[in-house]
Amino acid sequence: MRLQIKKRSIFRQIVLFIFSFGLVGLVFSSGDLSTIGYEVGKVVWLQWWVRALALCLWVLVLVQPQKDNFKFFSKKNSLYLGLLIVVVLLAAARGVNWQQSLWGNYYRGDGLLTWLNLIVVSFLASWLLTKKEAQKLVPASSGVAGLLLVVSSFLPQLGSWLRVGFGNPNIAAGFLVVIAPLIMFGIRKFNEGAKLTVFLLIVITTIYLQAWGAVMSLGLGLIMHWWLANSYLKKWVVIIPIITLVIGAMGLMWWQPVGNSLFTESRVRIFHKLGRAVVQRPVLGWGWANVDVAFESVDWPVAVESEAYVDKAHSELLELAVTSGLLGLGLYLLFLSGVYKEVVSSLKTNDEWGQTLLLSCLMYFFHSQTNVVSVAESTIFWISLGSLLGTQKLKG
Repeated sequence: MRLQIKKRSIFRQIVLFIFSFGLVGLVFSSGDLSTIGYEVGKVVWLQWWVRALALCLWVLVLVQPQKDNFKFFSKKNSLYLGLLIVVVLLAAARGVNWQQSLWGNYYRGDGLLTWLNLIVVSFLASWLLTKKEAQKLVPASSGVAGLLLVVSSFLPQLGSWLRVGFGNPNIAAGFLVVIAPLIMFGIRKFNEGAKLTVFLLIVITTIYLQAWGAVMSLGLGLIMHWWLANSYLKKWVVIIPIITLVIGAMGLMWWQPVGNSLFTESRVRIFHKLGRAVVQRPVLGWGWANVDVAFESVDWPVAVESEAYVDKAHSELLELAVTSGLLGLGLYLLFLSGVYKEVVSSLKTNDEWGQTLLLSCLMYFFHSQTNVVSVAESTIFWISLGSLLGTQKLKG
């Protein structure tokens, strides 16, 4: 009996190591970076990490079978997510290039297989880790990943040698944004000076990278953190990123008018062209990962002889509208709003871990509308989202 318990304990430690190692590994990039880019290496890492976690779950089920451990979302949110998956698959099948929808863009590997892996990892994290394990492991792993990224940002030659990075300062800063609440939770028992130093280091890094969307996200994070601690204001916290995005969009149109010499590659032109592409195929869109085809299909305000290559919408909601139509976008928003309502209604003001996870999700929601995001940033979002839903955990 003791031997059996010891074996379970050893395997449990292996599971925790695989989860932590996989999370830290998201900041690394393998392969020929000059040929296929940084994202493909991260996608490959994610897929193998998910397979390893799925294998761990299978072994745990054999050792410790408990059917009630595998509770999904609420019935309504499960329906929204299921319908979203069906619509996205249908949109890909009827899109302009189903092969690219399946495997993703050559430089990113952002196809349906990657997206489905992201959804799966949210369940695996919730099922494999107990709440206490998650509270220790996720912040610690995020801290290590964040430290590596900060050091590589200031010492790019070291980062290149270690193969740490994202290939784009805005994308790297976005990853720092979503793990910032997790890191701060991990050091919550430190003195105020230490906590302030860590937060300022993250802010200074994003400023050094000139990632202004990330800097703004961190500022909004402070405001949302305060709102979440208030029992009355917490239910309205989502209006902070929404109002900011509306004001930002209006400001962007004023800042980059059509006559601007930089207009050819501006956000305004990207958003306008992709918006017109949505009008052309409004129901199911152009198919997953086919933003590049949609962008090239529209000439606005005039045809450009040397067109910029655009394979991402620089806004996750716009990208969903382009790739899966208004139907896919609507279901995604229904799913997110359902999860938000479910979480906020049950979130207590003294639940620091729940507030941290929700804050990470909200910061992702805002930042993903301002810039292209990495699969690593999306992974943190889906893990946080899955952990928020109160699914029962396998007990170690």
